[in-house]
Amino acid sequence: MEEKKYHHGNLKQEMIKEGIKLVTTKGDSELSLRKLASICGVSASATYSHFKDKEELINEMKEYVTNEFYKILDDSVKNLNKGDFNTIVSMGEAYVNFFIDNPTYFKFLFFSPYLKINLSLEEDNNTYPPFRLFREYALALLSNVSDDKKKLILLTNMWATVQGISLLATSSNVVYAGNIREDLKRILTNS
Repeated sequence: MEEKKYHHGNLKQEMIKEGIKLVTTKGDSELSLRKLASICGVSASATYSHFKDKEELINEMKEYVTNEFYKILDDSVKNLNKGDFNTIVSMGEAYVNFFIDNPTYFKFLFFSPYLKINLSLEEDNNTYPPFRLFREYALALLSNVSDDKKKLILLTNMWATVQGISLLATSSNVVYAGNIREDLKRILTNS
């Protein structure tokens, strides 16, 4: 039997990233701590020092992606005025670029049952934190809209726009004739 090599570096983070890749390529039914140990080149027992079971691993994977995504969105609006159109455009660009840079994260989040998004005007602490941040800034931009139904439709349109562009940009079977990064601001602003 081949001896497993000693792992240098951050095994927990490597397992999280490899777990995300595995789930997005083969589905979560293929995810196991033993399989990840093999992929990462460590013994099966090494995985249990970081995760007690598959459920804990999936929760850590979700938390990892959530924290990375939230940080990118939050950083994109630092020192910008809430309620300003350019602020929400900056957040939209960060949103799409995050998934262009991390296409497996998009599939992991939005093609699996691991998150909940409450697409409403109401504050909901159970909905996905990056979406709550997006909604907060979108609603600040829409503060002058008094009709709640119209506000919900506009919020939905803004989110669907960044979601749709992210889907197109991360889909291997969609080819954009231009450069999506270069054209992103114009796509988001219809200009």
